[in-house]
Amino acid sequence: MSKQLATDQRSDGFVLVTKNKRKPRNSVKRTTKPADFQPDRDDKSPIDVDLFLRCFNETQYDLKSSEYLKNTVGKVLPVLGTVKLERIVCLGLGKVTECPISRHQLAFIRCLQEKLSFDGTIEYFDPVFCEQTIVILEKLGGVVSRENYEGKYSADVATLFYLPHCPKQISNNLLWKNWNSQLLKNVFLIGNSFAGIVENCPKRLLQKTGHFILEVEDFCREIPFDNTFRHKDIFNDTSFHYFDNSVAREKPTKFWNLIEEPQYTDEDLELITRNIQKGLIISDNGNNKGNEQNIEEASHRIESH
Repeated sequence: MSKQLATDQRSDGFVLVTKNKRKPRNSVKRTTKPADFQPDRDDKSPIDVDLFLRCFNETQYDLKSSEYLKNTVGKVLPVLGTVKLERIVCLGLGKVTECPISRHQLAFIRCLQEKLSFDGTIEYFDPVFCEQTIVILEKLGGVVSRENYEGKYSADVATLFYLPHCPKQISNNLLWKNWNSQLLKNVFLIGNSFAGIVENCPKRLLQKTGHFILEVEDFCREIPFDNTFRHKDIFNDTSFHYFDNSVAREKPTKFWNLIEEPQYTDEDLELITRNIQKGLIISDNGNNKGNEQNIEEASHRIESH
């Protein structure tokens, strides 16, 4: 018997095609290894990956022909064109198979990769990735990490970090991990505006959740992106950040002694930490709704940020 297909028309015109599956009468509780955790799709229906990719090509073509991409490339190319970019890391895309915003953000970094003539692979991570999202990203030539580093990536080589609407703690962790002038000069970051974070968050709170963002304020160079794309909620509040090494080198030694690893409380936490991710038990019989709700609430906090 052939499998029946169901279609779902998304707000961006993207047609999601799923294969209907009957749920087994007797559900079996299963646990996952901490590093292998991926929450399932909400509807539990696998999608047609090949058709998804064909539809995604249209999303990518739509962005590639936009004035937004042209203007954005014109802003980053004068900087990135002067360095030998060796790595691209993309964090926090979200639910690519379900969310139009996530799909456009994925299309953006792939279009930018092409415009930069970057012939390496893009590294991806998001704790909400499901197995089918991983398959899709790998079919697109990407590499998907299974380890949640919470943004603590060392920039040993010139690296472009793409953090679309990620919580400020991810950027703060990234800065901490590269807290010396030799590493920071390798960090190029596209994400939520640092200037906007400093302006909109009370300083006493930012000292706890974004201390390193405050510390780089005088030598972080920020180029805001004009939000001219037709969907205004996709690339809003986005800037390109890099660091003026000549100013950084003049900082006294004690400035770079701020090496204590950032710690966050549950009250101000916006990111899904490895401790939240680890130990979660995914249960088909609904006995673990509390854990699923924790990660879902964390995801909503990120998406609404």
